[in-house]
Amino acid sequence: MAHHFIRTVSILFMLGLPALPNFVSAQNSDFEKIKNSAEYLWGYGESEDYDLANKRALEDLLSKISVHVESEFEYVAEEAGGDFKEYTKSVINTYSNATLTDTREKVFEKKGVYHILRYIKNSDLQKLFAHRGKKIRDYLYLGTKAQRENRAGDALRYYYWSYALYLSHPYRSELKAEADNRDVLIGLLLHDRINALLSKIKFSVDGQYKYENEDKTKVVLSCTVDGEPVNSLDFRYSLAGNVSPPNEVSNGKTELLLIGVEQGAFERLNIRIEYKYENKSYQDQELYAVLKAVNVPFFKKSAKSVPLTVTPRQVKAKKIITPEFESLNKLDESKNFYRKTVKKLLIAITEKDYDKASAYFSPEGKEMFHKLIQYGQVSVLPLSDTLKIIRLQGETLVRSVPMAFYFPNSNRQFMESVVFTFNDEGLIDAVSFALSDHTIFDILSHTDNFGTVSDKYTLIKFMEFYKTAYSLKRLEYIKSVFSENALIIVGTVLKPTVSIEGRYKSLGTEAIRYQRFSKKEYIERLERVFNSKEYINIDFDEAIVRKVNGDQKIYGIQIAQQYYSSNYNDFGYLFLMIDLNDSLNPTIYVRTWQPEKNADGSIYGLEDFRMN
Repeated sequence: MAHHFIRTVSILFMLGLPALPNFVSAQNSDFEKIKNSAEYLWGYGESEDYDLANKRALEDLLSKISVHVESEFEYVAEEAGGDFKEYTKSVINTYSNATLTDTREKVFEKKGVYHILRYIKNSDLQKLFAHRGKKIRDYLYLGTKAQRENRAGDALRYYYWSYALYLSHPYRSELKAEADNRDVLIGLLLHDRINALLSKIKFSVDGQYKYENEDKTKVVLSCTVDGEPVNSLDFRYSLAGNVSPPNEVSNGKTELLLIGVEQGAFERLNIRIEYKYENKSYQDQELYAVLKAVNVPFFKKSAKSVPLTVTPRQVKAKKIITPEFESLNKLDESKNFYRKTVKKLLIAITEKDYDKASAYFSPEGKEMFHKLIQYGQVSVLPLSDTLKIIRLQGETLVRSVPMAFYFPNSNRQFMESVVFTFNDEGLIDAVSFALSDHTIFDILSHTDNFGTVSDKYTLIKFMEFYKTAYSLKRLEYIKSVFSENALIIVGTVLKPTVSIEGRYKSLGTEAIRYQRFSKKEYIERLERVFNSKEYINIDFDEAIVRKVNGDQKIYGIQIAQQYYSSNYNDFGYLFLMIDLNDSLNPTIYVRTWQPEKNADGSIYGLEDFRMN
């Protein structure tokens, strides 16, 4: 059945040529009428190259729009101590993509030179900013949703992005949103929400430990909002004048590994909460340009000072994780076996007794475990009784063991919630990194028509295995889950726009090249990537999962993906078409990755592929 299915999957969307310019003959008098009319704003450009003439006309038009609205930005520029004319120009230049689609054009060619006039009615100028206004409200909505779901980092990110876009809108005083049954200026609402959320974020020290015979101190922090654990929050810390790379809070916990810190030398840890998330703004080129151009006030409440224990306790590693399991002896015996096994395993990992730890694994699981302990310098965070035990198709999953992985060459650390999968013999068959609680909730909240609870957990398990395979560089696993005839498409942002045989899709002043790979080509490419990087880490969010109509267990997953590596980071949108009819042998039929959403805000999905 699977082979027949593969032969009938075909791509529907066209990675087409940019439309050729529709040249309109025009006399100089037509140009002059527009230029001399008070009804229009216009820009002129000429060149033997059409695209260059068009670019010059657009730049000229944007400069005139800047003059037209510059008084609206005077206050913002003066607050930042800048030249408001230059400031206005830089902000208006972020509208270039929208202008390309919203303005009118007159063109004529004479003696091999293109003459182009780009123009817009004064009365239509407000329409030019309508797209920006919608995006401001969209990010405000996403921030509100994230805050309700206790995703503080996501909420801060969306609020800040909305606020930056708001400050780039010349008619922002007209933008309002409903709050507490009344209309409020969006800027005031966003500023208040960012400050209020930052004020509620609390850090506290769970423990500070000085390892015996080692020149390092571990500081374990809790992070809460209104007493609830925080998810998806990034921060940096400074100690003795040194600023750390980004650190992550996951499920309310984070861990700092301080190398060479003398006992009692420092009394406080200075923390700066991340709220800009510029590294994730690549998903939206318009937003990225705004973040570079707009002056956004600094939020002082993002700075936290956390008292440290004056003298870190000297402990053996075992003591760091043992006390938190005291309550487990009251659990029913079947679940207690798995928790006790995980407890013993984590003690062995913390003591670096990997031979002892390996005894808890099956041969297949042992191979994954060895990759796990080679994935940076691994350490275990103190556990509370929050482990989840799930029985699924002859396997038992012990979920959400918080662990940290430190990469000394890059001075980078990642937090992961680790899942251990036991077989019926009580041995660990697999290790994986968990999806976010938000993504898991999105999958489990589907109706029964989508699938049984077992189907949903099978999908979650597959996505976690897939995510982990890239981090642990499990090339053979990735090779095993792709169909031999899989359709694999990767998009790459290009500058400047070039049109070659339909391989490019125009996106304003940039382009995306879509490359199609065979399975063999993709695996060879991936092997080179794995060999060139100290680490790879993948973070999934905002999942949309759909099922193909009918009884077949074929799913389409659209998910935002943040990719980190030792020499390259990116953000984009992943689509996978997965066959889970054989839950033990899942198959990927289609994989696409694109650095941006499509012009209509969509990303490629099930509707873009035909199944006969």
